[in-house]
Amino acid sequence: MSALDRVQPKLNLPITGFERFLNYLTLFVLIGTILYLCFQWSDLPSTVATHFNGKGEADGWGSKGMLFLLPAISLALYIGLTTLSRHPYVYNYPVPITEQNAAIQYVMARKLIYWINLELVSLFSYIVWSSVQSAQDQGSDGMGAWFLPTTLVVLFGSIAIYLNRAIRRK
Repeated sequence: MSALDRVQPKLNLPITGFERFLNYLTLFVLIGTILYLCFQWSDLPSTVATHFNGKGEADGWGSKGMLFLLPAISLALYIGLTTLSRHPYVYNYPVPITEQNAAIQYVMARKLIYWINLELVSLFSYIVWSSVQSAQDQGSDGMGAWFLPTTLVVLFGSIAIYLNRAIRRK
């Protein structure tokens, strides 16, 4: 039987309190980013940093209206990942899913989705904040050289932790 022929059990598992907390925290960061940008809007110059290189230095500029693209992408990611979290039976797993392990594997995978959702929304929030700080020339020299390595460690670290737990809890 190939992976495409395998049908994973559909379980109606309630969202845990921790998943709910992560979801609310993600929504709080997203709304906070939009409000921050709205409050800073009148103080922004017409041209702002819209791209940063690998060292975190601004190397592309555009209209300040482009800054709203980041919260829009965050909102799309939030909606997409939140919707995806409700259907863990469609995910690919590092271990075969059986009736015996489906519940624990689904909950662990959902938690990963909630964590990644929070991490991505926070990432875009930080980029908005950095762009605003850079545009207002408040001592910000961009995002800093640590931004890219930290982002990669956080995202891939979350995935590695999940994979380790999922494989251990076959």
